[in-house]
Amino acid sequence: MSISTLSELLEQGQSAFVCYDLGRRIQSIDADTFRAIEQQQAPYPYPVQGHACFAVVFWPQLADQRQEPYLWFLKFPVDERGLLEQAQVLQFVTSVLTLLGNQITHALDDAQQQQLQQSPFLFTPAEEKRAALHAQLSQRWQREPSQHFAKAQLILQQPDDWQQLGVQGLHDVCARLAELPQCQHAIADRFAAYPVPLRQALAIALEHQQLPDAMVAPLVHQLTQAPKRSELRADLLRSLASQSNHAAVVTLLNTLLPTASVDELVICCARLWQAFDPLQTKHVALLVLLQALAAQDNNVFAALISDLLRLPSLRPHLMVTLQRDDLPQSIRQAWQQFIGRH
Repeated sequence: MSISTLSELLEQGQSAFVCYDLGRRIQSIDADTFRAIEQQQAPYPYPVQGHACFAVVFWPQLADQRQEPYLWFLKFPVDERGLLEQAQVLQFVTSVLTLLGNQITHALDDAQQQQLQQSPFLFTPAEEKRAALHAQLSQRWQREPSQHFAKAQLILQQPDDWQQLGVQGLHDVCARLAELPQCQHAIADRFAAYPVPLRQALAIALEHQQLPDAMVAPLVHQLTQAPKRSELRADLLRSLASQSNHAAVVTLLNTLLPTASVDELVICCARLWQAFDPLQTKHVALLVLLQALAAQDNNVFAALISDLLRLPSLRPHLMVTLQRDDLPQSIRQAWQQFIGRH
């Protein structure tokens, strides 16, 4: 039997596995969807900069559950439809088979480890994404959080010694907020008042986890009070990423977008894209977003519209909207200039 996909490679190696997107928000991709992606039967749902960036977490099927899993951080190109470039995946699979055979969960010697790390398809995610992934995995497998967990809870409730905060502890707290009502209240009440470095680290941690519904209204309220084009407003937007299709967030975006800074527009496109999907929200902010993008210079419009068009869930709605007869002139002009450059 020839092996041409990662799923086949892992199954032949008698490994169980789970997959997580690492490109936009850290979120799991179920096994059936991942197999469909590998077979080009479905587009990769969350591409970024023309690539699928994801983690494959695997372990021997018969292993003790306490054994640490293996991690591959992988990056493969996708075409404009979002379909995975199968030839690139096959190249990686072939290199692993050549190096390891089917024994992919056996310990590697130094030479094998060095050779595997030279693969052009492996990459190292940012520290906060690795921390977010580890927080989700420990919760998924009901393992104890990191040693920094308790300290992080205390700091969020009383941030006097916030410099002592461990990044992993912060992500562990954010992954478990549903079980931590005191931390929910503390963040909802204090977010805008936290020291800037703590607030920014918290915003990044929150964007990768599921924000409890009870925290949406307080954070939305703080965002309405934040100065326009401020770092605080950008941080609050990031913190709401998991609730981008919440009615209060969509309503807020319709109000905020006309005065959004470039940084805020980047966050909206990269993290809150579901707010602009007509199948996800009732009060679609897509046209408002396009007007905000068209008000920027041509390079900003081109970069962000290219990113949005790569999202399979948004692409058909964008194309229909951009071909409307009643499209505002500013958007039509920006779109025509974009087409002329591409």
